[in-house]
Amino acid sequence: MRKTFLSQNPSVLIFIALLAVFTIVVTLLSEVTGVGLISTSFVKTLGKTLCLSLVAIAMDVVWGYCGILSLGHFAFFGIGGYAIGMWLMYARTEGIVMTSLASQPLPPTPAEISDAIGNQIFGVVGSSEFPLIWAFADNLFVQLLMVVLVPGLLALVFGWLAFRSRVTGVYLSILTQAMTLALALYLFQNDSGLRGNNGLSGLQNIPGFEETSQAKVSIAFFIASAFALGAAYIGFAWIVSGKMGSIVQGIRDNEARVRFLGYHVESYKLFIFTTTAVAAGIAGALYYPQAGIINPGEVAPIASIYLAVWVAIGGRGRLYGAVIGAVFVSLLSSWFTGGGAPNVNLGFYTIQWTDWWLVLLGMSFVAVTLYFPKGIGGLFDYLVRKPS
Repeated sequence: MRKTFLSQNPSVLIFIALLAVFTIVVTLLSEVTGVGLISTSFVKTLGKTLCLSLVAIAMDVVWGYCGILSLGHFAFFGIGGYAIGMWLMYARTEGIVMTSLASQPLPPTPAEISDAIGNQIFGVVGSSEFPLIWAFADNLFVQLLMVVLVPGLLALVFGWLAFRSRVTGVYLSILTQAMTLALALYLFQNDSGLRGNNGLSGLQNIPGFEETSQAKVSIAFFIASAFALGAAYIGFAWIVSGKMGSIVQGIRDNEARVRFLGYHVESYKLFIFTTTAVAAGIAGALYYPQAGIINPGEVAPIASIYLAVWVAIGGRGRLYGAVIGAVFVSLLSSWFTGGGAPNVNLGFYTIQWTDWWLVLLGMSFVAVTLYFPKGIGGLFDYLVRKPS
């Protein structure tokens, strides 16, 4: 009897089941149902964590399975956030402007409406004119397409240029980091068309749902994030299994040998790089409406380095390891930087975790690299498979 995909990969079914149970429990314990054991702010934190888990899976596929240490995947995450953020900010501002202009004796002209919206959005950078990239900001369908198309096309062009030149190893990592730095520096400029250092704000206010409580909005995004994570997990598990998975992992282990066997290595690398970039863009589009704001600092190179750290801590080469790493670091980060962790008084010095969290994260990365190269996921494998 021919085995099915799920029978060959039972971990996928286990992950989806755990994710479904987790989603249902959080929903039932949230403020939406009236129980209120989980606050709206924590529901948002959990929803954002699921989005970070999604981009971590994308990073794991491109690095852990294909061997491409990309230090630019969080840039695709940010692009997805900017794409949906433009529509959110435009539509919300349009509603405010239309309400204020409704009291005028004469109905406003389309030009007056456009000028008023532009002044509201870009007044902070001393402008009132819409840049060309905002041409379709009023169209939700187009902006949703941009969430997928812009990261995908950027990854496709960048990957085609890099892979056809057979740039590999640390040189490719430097190129991806340079791409991210160039994008961040561009976005920091006021004339970038995306409000420079101010970024896009108020994204948690969903147009058309102004009367809907944040509790309901947050749980809706939480469920959407869980669904996207589950779908991505299944999709990437299918990609990295079977013949394609063997070829991709062969490229990671010995690219020259795979090329000698007749496979077009560049095509496989380009497919993985582009697909994971699209997944990162979708994750960003779900993340930033829950965060409420996006600015150029979100796509700085350090963010992509953090992403690599999450995957390393969780265990690269294991999809569930990437999720473990993202969840572990994200929730600990919220706890330490949010004031949840008590300060430690040493007598001569008081350790304040809001200042020392990044040091602790860096030490954890070093410890994992030296003593647990397979990460938390590898430790889990050892405990499960340890002979009795």
